Amino acid sequence: MPDFRGDNGFWKANKPIDFQEFLSNSESRVNSWKRNVELNNKLRKIKPNAGHFFVKKIIEEKPESILITQNIDGLHQKSGLMKDKIVEIHGNATVAACLNCEKQFELEPFHKAVQNNTLIPNCDECDSLVKVATISFGQPMRKNDLDLATKFSQACDTFLVLGSSLIVEPVASLPLIALKNKASLLIINKGETPYDGIANIVLNEEISKIAEKFL
Repeated sequence: MPDFRGDNGFWKANKPIDFQEFLSNSESRVNSWKRNVELNNKLRKIKPNAGHFFVKKIIEEKPESILITQNIDGLHQKSGLMKDKIVEIHGNATVAACLNCEKQFELEPFHKAVQNNTLIPNCDECDSLVKVATISFGQPMRKNDLDLATKFSQACDTFLVLGSSLIVEPVASLPLIALKNKASLLIINKGETPYDGIANIVLNEEISKIAEKFL
């Protein structure tokens, strides 16, 4: 699964659609849904890797643990990790949600509308706009998710970072919250992060290569 912000990431070739643009411009809404069709066509071909199963194993062995993820691909759920153990801080691209009442929907009706060049449906409960259930640029994050992530960061004794540059806020500040509350910080990431100098352990390696040793 290619990343979004890397040298060859998705945003290099595709200008992000700002949330306000999505709200105000019907053409932008259609383009947003077209991108989601393309993304989900790729996601259907991708399976969880050793890193996903590594996370699942940790949480099964330490049931008080939780996963806070910036990933939007739903692959942790595909690995068998229970939904109530996942805080998807940037949302999930495999479902849709009403922007008003937050009712969730399957993607198929919205994809069909785009592919058939017909009107994109509104919410069948409150008639408001429906959007892919991810957090777009300029869109407020869900307060409950951020509160839960902060709560677990404050209470944990070990904070494990897997595959994050720790640059994008507010998630980038969660390890600092853990450190201030006397937790240990472990980082596994290919590149450097701003926290490498204060982490207890740093491994600059592919997650899957590390994870395979524990499965």
